[in-house]
Amino acid sequence: MALLRKNFSDIPPDAVILSEEEALKYQSKLLNTWKNTSDIFGYKFGPYILSAAGFFSGFFLNSYYRQKFKLLGHGRASTYLPVCILPATFSLLTHVEFVQKDVVLQKRGTCPTCLEMRGAAIQALIGCVFPTVLAPMANLSLAHRYVTFNVPDLAREPGKVFNLIRAKSQPISTVLLAIFLGQAFFGALVTYLEAKSVINVNTKLAELERQLENS
Repeated sequence: MALLRKNFSDIPPDAVILSEEEALKYQSKLLNTWKNTSDIFGYKFGPYILSAAGFFSGFFLNSYYRQKFKLLGHGRASTYLPVCILPATFSLLTHVEFVQKDVVLQKRGTCPTCLEMRGAAIQALIGCVFPTVLAPMANLSLAHRYVTFNVPDLAREPGKVFNLIRAKSQPISTVLLAIFLGQAFFGALVTYLEAKSVINVNTKLAELERQLENS
């Protein structure tokens, strides 16, 4: 049975009325058990695509700042883990919580373009801005600890620390812009594909119901 939003005056007598939470569980279960993967590609794989995008942007930025601060093999795990894993994890979780749920529920009053813009903004923030801030700070602290680079004291000279990060980031300013736009593109694209998955399933269920009624 397809999940549809109706005004109370338009609800047929034999319809099953669900709360928002019940509707989300029903539709999510329906999508998760749908056999034709091509119909639900966006819903099934979209969040993982965003997670991978966040991971690779974090990996690139962490590698870049490690090289700039001459860390070599010092503290690899202590920088790669947070700078790569956190954006990857938060990209998936925040998209599912703040975007995918509304897509699945087809909330009334939420336009598709608005959802795509929300997906783009969240992914650009977590997949680009977050690691862009985290990577230099994590590597600066290690450079100070292992004395691989002359790092100003953050408490006493925050301005010099900021200028140092800005100077090191300047050579990849165009790359950072490309990463930001790329992350936003992926966020919007995945949201669109998720909406398409929901429409595909609802359309096929509605067609199946019509066939059963006419048989």
